[in-house]
Amino acid sequence: MADAVVAQSPPSPGRRLAAPLAASAIVTSAAVYTALANPYQEGFFPSCMWLSLTGHWCPGCGGLRAVHELAHGDVGAALALNPVAVLVVLPLGIALLVAWLRAGWQGRSGPRIPMWVAIALPVVFGAFWIARNIPALEPFLAP
Repeated sequence: MADAVVAQSPPSPGRRLAAPLAASAIVTSAAVYTALANPYQEGFFPSCMWLSLTGHWCPGCGGLRAVHELAHGDVGAALALNPVAVLVVLPLGIALLVAWLRAGWQGRSGPRIPMWVAIALPVVFGAFWIARNIPALEPFLAP
């Protein structure tokens, strides 16, 4: 006897939006916590393991402090702490969350990341990682 094919109804809007709403709530909570806490205070946030082990800055060093400064309206200080976080990571992350919410609302699957973005991001992070550890550039790129 052949197996019967069971037609499945599309997921409800609430089910489609559950994951992007949960991710948005987590990101918003983390941003609020970072805005209210003092990342300059020693021991409040974990220190960078890469910096502790090697003595060199990683691409994320200064990112928490940059988010803190952005939340307090100081864009200049945020850019000085980690320009890649401010100019690339945060806008791209927000755009992806908005696209994921929009896709869920419209009944589509999540957003697709273009291939050029998937290639460009590691290249940008790698170049920034190297550049911020070059002694001549360190005064400009170190957090």
